Amino acid sequence: MINVFCDSGDLVNEADVEALVVEPLVSALGYTSGHVRRKQSLQTLDIAKGRSREQYRPDYVLIDNDDRPAIIIEAKSPSESIDDYLYQVGGYAFAINQQYAADNPVQYVIVVNGLQLAVWHWDDRDAVIRLDFGQFQYDDPLFIELKSLIGLTALRVARATESVFEFRRPRVDELRKVLAESHNIIWKKEAHGPTDAFYEFAKLIFVKLREDQRLSQLVAEGNQLTRSDFPFSTTWLSEQVRVGASDNPLSEILFRRVKDDLERQIQQGDKKRIFDSNETIQLTHDTILQVVSKLQHLDLHGIDEDLNGRMFEQFLNATVRGKELGQFFTPRSVVKHMCRSANLSVEGMKLPKVLDGCCGSGGFLIDAMTVVVGNIDRRGDLTKHEKDTLRQQLYRECLFGIDKSRKIARIARLNMYLHGDGGSTIFTTDMLDKELKIQQGLESETRQEVSELRERLLSDRTKFNVVLTNPPFSMKYRGSEPDERRILQQYNIATSRSGSPSASENSNVLFIERYSDCLDYDGELLTVIDNTVLNGTNSQRYRDYILDHFVVRQIVALPFNTFYRAQAGVQTSILHMKRREKDDIQGQVFMAILNNVGHDDHQRQTPERDNVPRLIDAYQKWRLDGIDPSISEPNGDAAESLGCPFQVFAVAADALRDHRLDAFYYSPDLRNSMRTVLNQPDLMTYRGRDVNVVNPIGQREVSQMGEHRFKYFEIGNVTQSGAIVGYQEGVIGDLPTRARLRVRANDVLVARNISSRGTCVIVPDEFDGQLASNGFFQIRPDNEEQALLYWSLFTSEFFRKQVYYLSSTAVQPTITNEVFKNEFILPLPRDTGMRQALIEQASKVRDLQHQTWTAVERARSSSNSVFGT
Repeated sequence: MINVFCDSGDLVNEADVEALVVEPLVSALGYTSGHVRRKQSLQTLDIAKGRSREQYRPDYVLIDNDDRPAIIIEAKSPSESIDDYLYQVGGYAFAINQQYAADNPVQYVIVVNGLQLAVWHWDDRDAVIRLDFGQFQYDDPLFIELKSLIGLTALRVARATESVFEFRRPRVDELRKVLAESHNIIWKKEAHGPTDAFYEFAKLIFVKLREDQRLSQLVAEGNQLTRSDFPFSTTWLSEQVRVGASDNPLSEILFRRVKDDLERQIQQGDKKRIFDSNETIQLTHDTILQVVSKLQHLDLHGIDEDLNGRMFEQFLNATVRGKELGQFFTPRSVVKHMCRSANLSVEGMKLPKVLDGCCGSGGFLIDAMTVVVGNIDRRGDLTKHEKDTLRQQLYRECLFGIDKSRKIARIARLNMYLHGDGGSTIFTTDMLDKELKIQQGLESETRQEVSELRERLLSDRTKFNVVLTNPPFSMKYRGSEPDERRILQQYNIATSRSGSPSASENSNVLFIERYSDCLDYDGELLTVIDNTVLNGTNSQRYRDYILDHFVVRQIVALPFNTFYRAQAGVQTSILHMKRREKDDIQGQVFMAILNNVGHDDHQRQTPERDNVPRLIDAYQKWRLDGIDPSISEPNGDAAESLGCPFQVFAVAADALRDHRLDAFYYSPDLRNSMRTVLNQPDLMTYRGRDVNVVNPIGQREVSQMGEHRFKYFEIGNVTQSGAIVGYQEGVIGDLPTRARLRVRANDVLVARNISSRGTCVIVPDEFDGQLASNGFFQIRPDNEEQALLYWSLFTSEFFRKQVYYLSSTAVQPTITNEVFKNEFILPLPRDTGMRQALIEQASKVRDLQHQTWTAVERARSSSNSVFGT
């Protein structure tokens, strides 16, 4: 396993831990050589060990700006338990603090063995933070919290404010709780909806961050702080009201100060608008005081700016998700894997240019920024000035986000600002319009935005190294609408295979071509896409376009519940491709099937089941070292009906089929099961085409049925054991349009769709000549024994597995006729005795089903007689 510092395989002894973990960690926390005292220069002190004493000195002591010890660090070999050595660092901290009469300068102690790290407050036995090896990543919440807690900048502010005003660094859980409570205060007291409450709260947070940033700057300049330096406090605000300076000082004084500063940057062309120039905070003074009372003692600038942004993003996701803003937020672990997979390396002084043409709140751009900043910081050949120059270039010139919604684009800018950038390359327009036409009636600033983007993309022909995106799945562009027809006519992918223009296209398909146009040489596209594009019968031309214009790098099937939170039950995948150049040849494709991305079907957090950390590790080893990425691990939950093993594998180029680009189709779990069945000599194997599949009735036969009344049942009327427990009755014109199977007694009906896989019924005599849903395959056996054998087969786990992996389309994936005929394996036993045993068992089940049917009919008859119907 690899983290941001090293490979776990390189950690053998304590010296490895010091060199490969502690030294780079200390640097990442902001401590320079002048702040680090190593073992050889440290004093040996007498400390307690139970009832005895021992002589001890730690491996490291970190010194604050006043040359006082602040943090004790002990390194151990990977084979040693870190908790066994808390007494050493705690005892040393106690001995050091006894030497200072006024206070306790040592605040935290750390023990690290390379694979684990724990931080304790110097006089507490409960760890403040614990990290495992894989969590040493720049974007991991616990690693970010570690930096925020013991980083040099945060420590410096804490020292400067401790005697003036309570001002401390909050834990992640505390901050999350305070944010939610503050939002609820606004929501309830001001009768704002969740979205409007969020916007007002965002303004308050913006002011808070700017004030905390100002405090940090005062400390850095060596100023002695007083209580008047803390205007984001109930005391200061109340005083302003008391002396008549303002009725709402936070809005009229502090927020105006923020806006004036932003306005200057807008006029200079450095930033784009987040708030309107005449905007105010639409909250009463009493509400503001309640919120300020919860936030005033928390040092948000002392928190790593990336954590501020992530808290904002989580808060945004929780309060204004889904239909309210028309946004379906991509789960963080999915974003993380896509950004770790992309080529975001820094070559020399050249940075990658990144684009998201439907950026939403900016999640992909922010994660990409985190990765690139990490790559800059790890460059040992760059000076501090060169690193600072690259960061500013990244913030200002390399992260392009575009969204049609003005409101959403401003949220993205605010989000980017909280992560260290003002969103200077976030634009409001329709990226799918290749002409970037400036619409009539736009505000002047928006017109200027579009003009700037036109100049960059059309005149300067700016190209991008990486596209990271999750375009809308179901937004359509229709030829019947003049503005949308103009856009459709710009796209080759919107032309049918016969050459005629499409009547309509989904935006996610159009984005494939749009991004292809925007990519530079060897540029990469990483997109979330619905599986209909990858495997739908009517989507072949899209797959042809993909294979003609790209080299496929990676296809990762996401769990069915990935977007449940957004009330979207769509089967999706990550599609990772490189723009195809003249001599490019498709190579091996990395594939995976995930069963968890950090939450379950009920949207409960399940970090212990999240597949993504293992996925990232496997992809990096495959990409960098060519290591076979074979993983197949059960990681399911019985309550999740659409789960499967977590699988990682590679598919050779010559095994790739143009009619199926979804990872499910290539599943090792499926292929191994098929191979096992085919290699069993006691089984005869058939294909679906070898059984008699009855076609649904046509319109002509429907019209001939007239007023004849039919019993009709659907998949939902059949139990998993194959008993019919309900039906409708009526003339065919009153029944659902899917009532298109005219069934006969002894027909075997098996469900086509993935959610009902294994549902199978042998049609009883009572339904001879009646109707069933065309959601079933209707199979007519030669005799009763064959029907019972088919029922045994179709309810088997092997058949269910084929339905699961070979279904296609994104919404309610289903088995097509062609797939059933040509790809399904239907094994039956050769041995007569084995066949007879299956028949006898199935016959017993059928008898029980008949009894169930009889009982249901009796109950129905009794109910009718009681209620007079």
